Amino acid sequence: MNTYKTEEMKFRITCSIALFLIMSSVVVAQRRSAYDTPIKSEKTTNTKTTDSKKSDPKAKTPPAQAGEGGDYNTTTSNLPIEVVEDQGEGGLYGTSKQSLRKDNILEDDHTDSAATPLAYTQLYAADAMYRVRVWRTIDARTQQNARYFYNKSIDGEDDKRLINIILRAIKEDSVQAFSNVDDRFTTPITFDEAVAGFGGGVDTVAKYDMEGNIAGYQVRARDVAPDSIYKFRLKEEWIFNKRDGKTYVRILGIAPLASYTSSDGYTMENSEHAVFWVYYPDLRKVLVRNNITNPLNISGYVTWEEVFENRLFESTIQKSSLDAENGFNNTPLKADQAEIIQKQLNNLSSKGWIKK
Repeated sequence: MNTYKTEEMKFRITCSIALFLIMSSVVVAQRRSAYDTPIKSEKTTNTKTTDSKKSDPKAKTPPAQAGEGGDYNTTTSNLPIEVVEDQGEGGLYGTSKQSLRKDNILEDDHTDSAATPLAYTQLYAADAMYRVRVWRTIDARTQQNARYFYNKSIDGEDDKRLINIILRAIKEDSVQAFSNVDDRFTTPITFDEAVAGFGGGVDTVAKYDMEGNIAGYQVRARDVAPDSIYKFRLKEEWIFNKRDGKTYVRILGIAPLASYTSSDGYTMENSEHAVFWVYYPDLRKVLVRNNITNPLNISGYVTWEEVFENRLFESTIQKSSLDAENGFNNTPLKADQAEIIQKQLNNLSSKGWIKK
């Protein structure tokens, strides 16, 4: 009897274990069918896809979809980008489009491409009884200066502005531009670096095809209006020469001035600064070959070199080496302070002969 019960107990345990194993295998199979992709099936699918691509050359690959961890559609980033070079007409460079016919009734013109400036009188340190360093600002908007700095050529060549002439000279390598890190002409810069100082920058514009799709992009330099550059800084030296009893004024450098502008077009106060410097003795040979209509005689011309050498402009003194002597410690000088300095400069010769 005991043997029978023992056998019955073993049979029940065996049936329970068998039933448990069957139920477990069913659950595993259900989970596999719901979440797993058979490896064999995946290979078959890839093979069929490859074969279908080979057999159907016209089949198009669907565009890649952007998604987490997936490939992004980079079609637009591969479009061609065209950099449009400056054509050199107008703007700061200021070369007018040439007439294809003789656009005047004169048999010649006043341009002398071989003109050279007159040599300066040589000055020596031993003869310099007084030397004064002066920085002054020319504002082209004043009545006296506008006749030269905003002069329009009678022949329609709207490229006689001072800034046009300076930049053309730099680009053609006849004049070296210097950085505004100082005014002692210590750091040469390129033409592109000089122009970049005006803050023009570049614009990127999309190009469209006939169907309205973006076909590429163009990068163009943003124009800076030449008439927006209307102030210039001069660095000059006044010397009383005891050898001949004369006062000499020599310009050492000239710099166009600009103010910093925010992205929304707001001009920052008290941000006026020299964009770059040009050594004036180097620039003289260019200025002497550039004529502008004489505002006092429309039938005649005056060169830019004459405007500076004959002091046909008006200006305001910003600072000088006489400031400390007069107790001035502010820059720029106030109007009454600048007037005092100018009177002292005008009387420099008489000061040289005052007996102490």
